[in-house]
Amino acid sequence: MNLLKELQRRNVIRMAGLYLVGAWLVTQVAGTVFPMFGAPDWVARSVVIVLAIGFIPALIVSWVFELTPEGLKRDSEVTRSESIAPQTARRMDVLLLVGLVAVVAVVAADRFWPRPAQAPVAAATAPATGAPAPAPDTAPAAGALSTDMLSGAPAQSIAVLPFADLSPVGDQAYFADGISDEILNVLVSVKGLSVASRTSSFQFRSQQSMGIPAIAGALKVRHVLEGSVRRAGDRIRITAQLIDASRDAHLWSETFDRTLTTEKLFDIQDEIARAIVAAIDSNLGVRVGAVDSVPQRTGNLDAYALYLKARPSYYRRENFQQMADLLGQAVELDPTFVDALAMRASVFQLSTHRPQPLGGTSEQARETARTLGEQALALDPGHGLALGVITFVRTLERGSTASTQSFAEGLQRYTKALERDPNNLDLRNWRGRQFAWAGRFEAAEADWRRCREIEPIYAPCRINLAIVLFLQGRRVDASAELVAAAAKGATLSDSVSLLLAQALDQREAFYFNANAMQSLRGFYAFDELYDALGKPKGDYALLRSRLAALQETGSTATDIPSLQIALGDHEERVSIPVIWLPIFADYRQSAAFKASVIDGGLLAYWQAEGFPPQCKPLGTADFECE
Repeated sequence: MNLLKELQRRNVIRMAGLYLVGAWLVTQVAGTVFPMFGAPDWVARSVVIVLAIGFIPALIVSWVFELTPEGLKRDSEVTRSESIAPQTARRMDVLLLVGLVAVVAVVAADRFWPRPAQAPVAAATAPATGAPAPAPDTAPAAGALSTDMLSGAPAQSIAVLPFADLSPVGDQAYFADGISDEILNVLVSVKGLSVASRTSSFQFRSQQSMGIPAIAGALKVRHVLEGSVRRAGDRIRITAQLIDASRDAHLWSETFDRTLTTEKLFDIQDEIARAIVAAIDSNLGVRVGAVDSVPQRTGNLDAYALYLKARPSYYRRENFQQMADLLGQAVELDPTFVDALAMRASVFQLSTHRPQPLGGTSEQARETARTLGEQALALDPGHGLALGVITFVRTLERGSTASTQSFAEGLQRYTKALERDPNNLDLRNWRGRQFAWAGRFEAAEADWRRCREIEPIYAPCRINLAIVLFLQGRRVDASAELVAAAAKGATLSDSVSLLLAQALDQREAFYFNANAMQSLRGFYAFDELYDALGKPKGDYALLRSRLAALQETGSTATDIPSLQIALGDHEERVSIPVIWLPIFADYRQSAAFKASVIDGGLLAYWQAEGFPPQCKPLGTADFECE
């Protein structure tokens, strides 16, 4: 007996097909109907399990029995002349065809049937204080975005992956990164287009093998731009392709072969950005704003290459000396390279928060930052980063004879810088610090929230956001923000994080932070420090002297002084957001605090703009703060 022919004669194969098609349709109906009646998930799962178990018995019945006009009979009891198996087979073929048509109809309806626009999701319930709940890390940039129901991501959303380096020697990764980075920066400026942050996108470097839909799902975007760069001699080939991840389909692809000059390189980047927006417009029928031109940063290709080499370290805040050297070489090649001058100024200023500032001391580093920033502003008076660096340096000098900037002027300059460069994370953070020092916590929160939207992994904004939430009495939100930041790896090891951990009664987090702080290396009394910070009215002269000994070995500018103040040394002056924490209540009654407020122009600002809730005027030239 030929087994296959016997299976066909007894309609076992047809029964298998009918059973599978019918079972699939039943599960689809169950998955749709059961939730309408509030049935628990286990009911639908039970249906699937029962259908799976019944498959083999159905095939056995089909093999052993035959359907006759008199009912089911054993196949061995039916003679070939009496068998109606051929007629049954034709009926089963018709049923199978109908079932397959139904399957196709259901799949087509699910994929192509028009769906209503998704209503905005209601905001999470606010905390008991009435303040808004913290926005999720994945919140898109501000602007109305239509939601694509298939992918679950906004139709006007995109991630730019780092372009692959296909150069013969494989030593042009920094150049490929720079090109994709420039394109990303231009797309960020497009109104109505949500762009995944650089850090989030670049973590998928060399991981395209996992599939574009999977990457897009992780980044919560609808589109992905990927590409490659091949640089050989004076020729460059850039290939770029835009993919609709919901369909895993290419919307646009192009290869650019050019003689390598800076002008042509910027033109290619500009052309790619415009083509991407046009492809989204034409393929999806959704409109986004106009595309800004790619900035023509320099006319010297070698200077631009050095700038691109330094930029990744700038984003990661590492290799400060190497950054300064690379940018210095770029400026030597092109003294009018404003972006390189401004970034070098920022590198020197940021180094003042490191154990070993560039140039030797914090004062020397700030002076170099000032000089470089002024050189950049002389070439471009409205340059955002350069203006921000100069403003930050002058802010630190408030109260000294070198300062020519009032508190209000500092805020105005930060605002002007942000108008030129609204997505600059440093500018957002610096202006937030200015607002927080003035006691304007809601304005500071807005800047740090926007900073978090632009780049969820930028630690300074995330830690400062947690602080300002705590300062507004939203303790639970502050703790949740710290946990969410840690989950992203957006943490800092400094006195700010240390003091906030203590304020939140997080002893373990305090210990981990303290052990990671370079400025506290060699300090072996973290338990004593934690307890002392919790009871600031004690006599902690010995602890302060031990901290002072560490500072003499080269600690950062604010780590040790802020701890000293919290432990009762009220001769120091600092102007950082944590100064409003409860632990500094006594310090806020000190002469040093009053002097820093008056000399720094903050009192004049309050008198003009209004005092924060925690402070009030005393006559015309004095004040007090809780």
